[in-house]
Amino acid sequence: MTRILPLLLLSMLSTLALAADAPDISGFWSVKFEKTPSGQALFDKLPKDAVFIDDAGGGELEEGDFGGLKLSEKALEEVRNYDFSEEFSMSYTCMPPSAAFYMQAPFPMEIDQGRDMIVLRMEYFDMVRIIYMDGRGHPGEDYPHSKNGHSIGHWEGDELVVDTTHLASATFMNNGFNHSDNIHMVERFKMSGDGQTLWLTQVYDDPEVFEGRASRYMAWRKIEGEHVYPYDCDPSFAL
Repeated sequence: MTRILPLLLLSMLSTLALAADAPDISGFWSVKFEKTPSGQALFDKLPKDAVFIDDAGGGELEEGDFGGLKLSEKALEEVRNYDFSEEFSMSYTCMPPSAAFYMQAPFPMEIDQGRDMIVLRMEYFDMVRIIYMDGRGHPGEDYPHSKNGHSIGHWEGDELVVDTTHLASATFMNNGFNHSDNIHMVERFKMSGDGQTLWLTQVYDDPEVFEGRASRYMAWRKIEGEHVYPYDCDPSFAL
């Protein structure tokens, strides 16, 4: 036991040192619209077999354009039965999407970074994500699904890697079909050397809805002294 305690202490100190060396991504981040990825090094890490969806930052795809994804028959049936006019209804207007979609919306976010968790406060629909950094795993199947899901993260050098499960089914690209409750999302956040740009890549797999894997890329610029504002969705916007 006396030999184990120093090893445990050394492991704890090593973990704390890694956390201390991690970059601080806290602050207000506004969407940075880019024709060419400035975070090319992170972009190049996307799996070659993942279909890249080029709709981030509000560049929604047209009806029937699934960005190169091969949808399952179940998803195609959902598209065939989808009434796009519902998107202009009062009940739909204030229905928040999940993190698989809202992270790439053209709205700012604030990040609060701690040792054991990182909190992302999105202006879009007032969504709040908690990324647990304390080494825990994902909960069991009986854990409730939500639009934010359950996220656990760790640092790989200067990259924050986030693994998310338990996302409640919601739109995947505002194109007539939803991702399933079993979608799995892995994200990588990386900040530029000058601390003024934050990059994100997402990789998803959801065999119930599409074949293989899909991916997205986003970028934000840091603005000092700004804060997110309440979204205050008004359903009368649909009228």
